[in-house]
Amino acid sequence: MITEYVKYLLNQAIYKEDESWYIYAEVPWYQGFISQWTNYELARDNLKDAIEWVITIKISQWDKSISEDIQAFISTQDHAKARATLA
Repeated sequence: MITEYVKYLLNQAIYKEDESWYIYAEVPWYQGFISQWTNYELARDNLKDAIEWVITIKISQWDKSISEDIQAFISTQDHAKARATLA
């Protein structure tokens, strides 16, 4: 499920070109979920690495805020799958 959560965050990310023509990527509501690179694809790949790294660190430290967000996301996905099964 963490893979789906990372994909969700990547889809929620904000991408901007800065004054030096680098692409700046971030998930603004999480500290550390940032990246900057020369093109969109590399910025997104780098952002994915940053997200995975921060999640790994926070889980290893048992950061309650990220754990609650992941649990809420998993719960939402499980409910969506259950509704699809019943349809």
